[in-house]
Order: sequence, then structure tokens, then C-alpha cells
Amino acid sequence: MAKKAGTAVSISDIAEKCGVSAMTVSRVMRQSPVVSKQTREQVLAAAEELGYLKGSRLGRPAGKQKEAHTRVRLICGTPERGPVVFQMRLLSAVERALTARNCECVLYCGTGDYRTFLRLQASALKTEAQATFIIGDFPEQQLSSLIAAFPGAILIDNPGLPDSNASFNSFAFNNAAAAEMALSHLMEQGYEEPLIITGPESHFFSKEIEDGCRNFIEKYGRKMPEIIRTDYTPASAEAVMRDYLRSGKKFDSVFTTDEIATGIYRAMLSCGRKIPGDAAICGCDNLPSGAVLYPSLTTIALDYEELARNAVEFVIRKEKANLPKRVRLMPSLLVRESTEKRS
Repeated sequence: MAKKAGTAVSISDIAEKCGVSAMTVSRVMRQSPVVSKQTREQVLAAAEELGYLKGSRLGRPAGKQKEAHTRVRLICGTPERGPVVFQMRLLSAVERALTARNCECVLYCGTGDYRTFLRLQASALKTEAQATFIIGDFPEQQLSSLIAAFPGAILIDNPGLPDSNASFNSFAFNNAAAAEMALSHLMEQGYEEPLIITGPESHFFSKEIEDGCRNFIEKYGRKMPEIIRTDYTPASAEAVMRDYLRSGKKFDSVFTTDEIATGIYRAMLSCGRKIPGDAAICGCDNLPSGAVLYPSLTTIALDYEELARNAVEFVIRKEKANLPKRVRLMPSLLVRESTEKRS
């Protein structure tokens, strides 16, 4: 017989009726295969008779009703070559910040593929949410479409489209300042011929790194460093670095990202070049790998956790402003062995 309305049926009630343990009942409700068919049928029959619903709290006592969660759409663009470590670390920081503020997160992932993007956007539009985060890499047309589809979207580590008339917010790092900081450090350490190794010319990070280089040369009257391109992966970096070494061109230092730096280390060390004896290397991102490279990698540190917290707090506070929010976090210099001062 079912209990009276308003009286919760617990796993213990079912266990008592069947003469089995509460753990056994729990296993049945979780569809565990370790329970025999006979015991499973007995437990389910008792649960049905008592009015227990599988969609309930599985016998746990009901607590006070909690406040409604803030639900966030998290739309993530991952390159077809696979996510870079930087992006995965940033995504983890965002997920932790959302969890800390009791937010629900509905994740949608795209690879840049057109058909995948259409499915992603259609699914995301069907989801009710209080905010939309956009993180990672999307082709410009797709990013423009997302910004138009989700007015007030929050772009994380992406400045957005400068010519877009759509309303969006942006929380990003000051990459131009990162480049200027790195080049200034290399100059102070006695390095005069830096090489910049970055990503595709069209990528916003690459553009901002170039802006930082221009700021540096205008400030100190230096010549513009040579810039070579990769797809941001260590394998690509190793290949372009080997080509550059074979070219015989002169350089005494490199500014790049931490992930690219691992490929540069491999190319240089396998060719008998010393770091920093033949060339100093300064990274950007402060990934864990930099600390365990030998020599340890000097880097421009970016505070992922702070960036994520700022974006989440913006949603929690439900800030309303006449103008879109634009936040740029300043980086900091973390000096290690790879940029040792020249004697």
C-alpha cells in the first residue's frame, strides 16, 4: 500500500519490506548489474507498491527548497586539431567559478565545422538560461552569428568583433601588455634580437601580440621583431623553429606562448642549441609545463581564476549597464631560468 500523500517513501522503507539492505535497494535504483534478477524484481515490486518514484530523491530526506540556480550556456569553440592546453585550463577555471556560485552549466561544443555549428546554435537557442558564455575559437562569421543570436553574451578571453553592432560583453587578458612586458624583460636581460613566434595572422591573440610589439618599439626606439606563424601546437612550433635555425638568421631570444615553447625547446635542444646560452625563451600563459621544463620557462602569467570569477560575478550580480562591459586583466612577469641575464 502506498504511503499517504505528503509522506516520503525512503529506501529504508523498501529495504524493510523486502528484507534486504538499503544498499541493495540503492543498487537496484541505480540499475547496478550486481543485483540478481529475482532480488531486483522483488525490490521494484515493493517500490511500486509503496509509491516510490525513481525520479525522487532516492530516499534521501528532503531539505529546504533551495534558491533557483543561475543557468549559463557555455558555448565552446575547439579547433579541429584539438583544444590547446591554454583553452582547457581556462575552461576548467570557468567551470570551477560557476560551481562555486551554485550555477548550472549547459555545455555546447563546436569545431568550426559549418553543420556542427548549425546544430550547436539551434540547440543552444532552445535552452533557457540567464546568461551565455562564449569561449574558445570560432570563425569570424560564426562568432558574429552567436553574438547576434545571444544579445548580451559574455565573451571570455576574446575581445569580440570590433566592427560588430551587436551587444556583447568581454572579459579578456591584455595580450598587448603581455608582449610589451616580455620584450621589455628580454631587453633588460641583455637580449637585443628577439623573435616572435605566435599563431595565425587572423587570430585576435596574434593581432594583439603585434600591437604590443609596436608599442614596445615606439617606446624604446627598437626595430620591429620578426614574426613567424604556427597553428599554436608544439609540433607546428618545432617544425617552424627547425626551419628558422636552418635559415641561419640571427636571433638571441624568443617570445611565444608556453605551449609553443615546448616545441621550440625540442627543436633547439635537439640541434645542440643552448637555452638561454644561444637564445633566451619567454613564454606566455603560465601553464604547468613551463615550471618543469629544463631550464624552467620564464613566462607572462595570466590569472585564469580571476578572469573566470569576474565573468561569473558579472552574471550573479545581474549587472545592467548602458554600455557593454569590457574588462582587460593585466598580466604579470614570472622570471625563471630560461631568460637568465647575459653576462
